[in-house]
Amino acid sequence: MIRLRCYAKLNLSLDITGKRPDGYHELDGIMQSISLSDTGEIERADGITTTFDVPDVDPVSNTAYAAARAFFDHTGIPGGANIRIIKRIPRMSGLGGASANAAAVLVGLNRLYGASLDGQTLAELGVRIGADVPFALIGGTARARGIGEVLRPLRLKTPFYAVVVKPRAGVPTAEAFRRYRASAPLSISMVEFALMKGDIPLFEQYAGNALGIAALSIAPQILNAASALKAAGAGKALMSGSGSAMFALFPSLEEAQAAAARVEGDFELCAAVSFMDRAIDILWEGNKK
Repeated sequence: MIRLRCYAKLNLSLDITGKRPDGYHELDGIMQSISLSDTGEIERADGITTTFDVPDVDPVSNTAYAAARAFFDHTGIPGGANIRIIKRIPRMSGLGGASANAAAVLVGLNRLYGASLDGQTLAELGVRIGADVPFALIGGTARARGIGEVLRPLRLKTPFYAVVVKPRAGVPTAEAFRRYRASAPLSISMVEFALMKGDIPLFEQYAGNALGIAALSIAPQILNAASALKAAGAGKALMSGSGSAMFALFPSLEEAQAAAARVEGDFELCAAVSFMDRAIDILWEGNKK
């Protein structure tokens, strides 16, 4: 059995630069792993089963199951897995929980069965499940292009912290992209420059999310989360991914924790988080053959 912690992500800024013939949107943005996490437990079995500690997750139509199916189809290894996911990353939040779960299953099965698949192969399997899965395999900070799978890692010199607030309403990713309408382009290069410089005010000047208006049309409660962050002292509230989670950056964990304590409202999640330099931690591993 193997137990893994898989981290959520923030889209620190997200632009849409075009649409491909296959219907996928071309993206440009910066992704960041954060300390909010799910836990995955995987053990050998004859078939594939997935269970979650939250309701209303189909046992087959989920990314953890898809990742396991992709692993066994690719490797040809006879066997299966019992997979249990303990959810702390809210669903339909734009925080990448489903992608993190898929990545954890790919990494866990690769180790549990000694398949020795390299990072590129795991990423190729992952992108078939979701565009964010390649990032969920490596984590840290990265400039993301393509559909989100073309990654250039960044090394931030300044530690950052964030307060993340998710309203109880969620945003289905596919619906947010369906409702998207072209908007003024963002300067992701300036966002990258500000982060590398460690300059939060400069970051706030240029950061944005091209899906914001589309997400707001689905979940107007996003405005409540943004207002709560601003009232708690945030310089700027931004949306992660396709929403509905909002976040704001702070220069220290103490300031983030103080701001989180000041957030008022009925929200599914309000948390002060740290930036992480990785996507997955292996918590325990045993009974390998």
